[in-house]
Amino acid sequence: MVCGATSRSVAQTIMHPANTMKTILQSRSTATGSKATFRELARPKNLKLLTRGAGAQFILSVPHGAVNFAVLEFVRRRMTILAQKSLQQSKGKFADDSDSKLGPGLDFLSSAISTVCCSIVSTPQMMITDNIMAGTYPNLVGAISGITKKDGILGFYTGWFPGLAGKIPSYGLTWTFFQQLKRMQLVIYKRDPKDYENSIMGCIASATTVCILIPMDTIKTRLVTQANYPDLVPYKGIIDCAKRVKAEEGMIAFYRGLAPRLFSVVPMIGIQFGVYEFMKKVMLAASTAELSNDYRRKIMNSGISQNQDYESDFAGVAMEVAADDDQPFPAPKFHRIKSRPSKVKRSTR
Repeated sequence: MVCGATSRSVAQTIMHPANTMKTILQSRSTATGSKATFRELARPKNLKLLTRGAGAQFILSVPHGAVNFAVLEFVRRRMTILAQKSLQQSKGKFADDSDSKLGPGLDFLSSAISTVCCSIVSTPQMMITDNIMAGTYPNLVGAISGITKKDGILGFYTGWFPGLAGKIPSYGLTWTFFQQLKRMQLVIYKRDPKDYENSIMGCIASATTVCILIPMDTIKTRLVTQANYPDLVPYKGIIDCAKRVKAEEGMIAFYRGLAPRLFSVVPMIGIQFGVYEFMKKVMLAASTAELSNDYRRKIMNSGISQNQDYESDFAGVAMEVAADDDQPFPAPKFHRIKSRPSKVKRSTR
C-alpha cells in the first residue's frame, strides 16, 4: 500500500498541468463556440490555470494508489494460485506453463477487479479533480461543498459508470501490456528489469493504451464536466454523447485531447510504474533485513550454529516475501526451529 500510494501521488502531481490541459481541451465549447487550443494553453502565462487542483490531486491520489495496487497484487497472486491448482488437478496440457499461457488474461482480470474495488475512492477523486481542472469549482473545499450541496453524497458518484467504463479497459490494457513487456525483457536479457527500464516499459504500455481508448476518455470527460456548461443541452449518457459529438463536431473531436493525453498519461504511468517497482525493492530489502535479524536471534536462542541450515531456510523466507505476479507461488514457510537431539557418544568401554 505504501508503494502504491507513493508512486501514484508522485506521478499524478508531477503530470497534473498536462492532465489539466487535456481536460480543458476535451471539455465542451461555450455557447459562443470558443474553444481553447493546445498552443494557447501551453503559454507560460497559463501556468496558474494548469496547476489548479494540484493539491486536491495529490491528497486524493494517496488513498487511490494505496488501494489500487494493494488489491491488484493480492488478486493477481490469488488468481494465479487458483488457476495453477485447477490445471494441475485436471492434468491439463498447460499445467506446467500456466502463468505464461494465462498471464495476459489474469493480468487484465485482476486489474479490472482492482479498478471496481478502487472506484469507491477513485470516482470521487475524478469528480472533484476534473471539475476543478475544468473550472467548475475553485479548489478542493469548494468542489466538495458544491457537489454535496447540489447532489448530496451521490453527486460524487455521478460519473461512476462512464468513469468505470473507461478505467477498466484503460487500466487493464496498460497493466497487461506492462506485464507482457516485463516478461519479454526477462526472456531477452535473462535478468530483472532496472528501474529506468520499468519506466520505459510503462511509457510504452500507456502510450499504446491511450491511442486505443482516447475516444472513450473524451466521452467520460464530457459527461463528468458538463455541469460547467449549463447553457448547453446536457448529454443523456455514453451512447447519446458519442452520437452527438460525432454528429455535431466530427470524429476529430474524439482525438482533440490526444496530444496532451499522451503528454500527461505516458510520463505519469512511466513514473508511477518506475517508482512502484523501486519502492517494492526498497520495502523488500527492509523486510529481508528484518527477517534476517529475527532469524539469527532464533538460531542463537535455539543453539543451532549450522550456517548451511540457516542459509537454506532463510532463502525460502526471502522468496516468500518476494512473491509477486512474476513469482506467484511463495516458498513454503519455514517451520519453527526445533531443538535437535545431540548425538551421544557411545562408550568405548
